[in-house]
Amino acid sequence: MAIVLSILDLLLAILFVYAGSTKAFQPVERLEPKMAWVKDYSPRTVKLVGWAELLGGVGLILPGLVGLGILQLTAAICLAVLMVAAAVWHFRHNDAKGAIPSIVLAVLLAVLALFMVV
Repeated sequence: MAIVLSILDLLLAILFVYAGSTKAFQPVERLEPKMAWVKDYSPRTVKLVGWAELLGGVGLILPGLVGLGILQLTAAICLAVLMVAAAVWHFRHNDAKGAIPSIVLAVLLAVLALFMVV
């Protein structure tokens, strides 16, 4: 089970580092065609979300390597909350289909956090 959780942790970290770096380093104008939510928020907020995802992804891996598991748990919980917020945005804009990835990621992060506690 530990191997499965480690693989899940690594995959989620890679996903969030990639997604976060895309939002943090690309101009908002380039993100608008791919991400509808960007139009509803200021460029500063979009960059903030990108940095939160990027640092959260790093937080899923780095603390575990140096023995600070509580930070790893915190990163998983914070990213899960961020994904729930993303799902809420999709539901408010009548995009239930778009909320599915956010919900799946939130559940995976919650499962990961749960097993970090146990």
